[in-house]
Amino acid sequence: MSKKTLISIALCTYNGTRFLWEQLESLAGQTRLPNELIIVDDGSTDGTLALIEKFAQTAPFKVRISVNKTTLGVTKNFEKALTQCEGDFLFLCDQDDIWEAEKINGMISFFEQNPSVNVVFSDALLVNEKAVSLQQRLWELVRLHPPQLEKWSKGESIGLMLVGNRVAGCTMALRRSFLQKILPFPTDIPEFLHDTWIAFVASVLGQIQFISIPLVKYRQHSSQQVGTRPKNLTALTLRQRLSRPHEEKLAPFQKQQQELNRLYQHLQRVIPKDNKNLKIVAEKIHFLSTRASLPNNRLLRISPIVKQWFKGNYHRFADQDTTSTGIFLTALGDVLE
Repeated sequence: MSKKTLISIALCTYNGTRFLWEQLESLAGQTRLPNELIIVDDGSTDGTLALIEKFAQTAPFKVRISVNKTTLGVTKNFEKALTQCEGDFLFLCDQDDIWEAEKINGMISFFEQNPSVNVVFSDALLVNEKAVSLQQRLWELVRLHPPQLEKWSKGESIGLMLVGNRVAGCTMALRRSFLQKILPFPTDIPEFLHDTWIAFVASVLGQIQFISIPLVKYRQHSSQQVGTRPKNLTALTLRQRLSRPHEEKLAPFQKQQQELNRLYQHLQRVIPKDNKNLKIVAEKIHFLSTRASLPNNRLLRISPIVKQWFKGNYHRFADQDTTSTGIFLTALGDVLE
């Protein structure tokens, strides 16, 4: 790799004084320093800007700061920060984490050795508000276990991403040339942030890989926007499942189908139509559409469900932890509920 290669960090801030200084120090302590730090503040009302300006005075790299006149929100704020970067390689940075000293060097080395990879991400160590280890890694929570990582390494990450995003932006780096192909970031899909878009496009294209070691201390605290807090879900009893209105059963599939279809429309503008993984996305949409439109009459449900079963879609799009028995019960539930 040429010595002229430039490295940029895109950091978005908003009322971040509580943890920001520790993050900035970790950036200054990298074994391979970036050429620039781009900071875009989304209208902080605390001492964030003063803290950033103080850091910029002694930073071992160039720091460029801009402040939004109106609040953009996390996705568009990161889009703005990334587009202001001049580097060949771009690192996404949250204000409340801590980078391991080898993060930049390790990821740049990976890019050097894998020229076809446009996005790389790592594992992360979860820490509490005081940066004390919670003795758990991010990949444990997002269920990236050895079998899933093996699929990912073979270029089969799209199946995993269709279940849910596995890539946190704070662990991610990408080539600037890739960013230019995927702009603008979509904002019309609920709970679909900038990092999900980047990882999803790269997965469809087969251009995203991973580094298995944790290169970030991912801080968990009550005021963070995303984090890893579990959703509170209450399982229905068999009696409740069979007695609830059929429309209630269909509602989650309708929502998933609508959101995935919206994503598919965005993907079509940046990915060739003959891409095999884009076709898998389309097949998942069709599967969800079938489940979302099953008729009230149970007998009339049998034919479309059997067709999907023999196409293999109940197995193909099942959650990774679902057993063969669970997959059968899923299809049976579509008939009975």
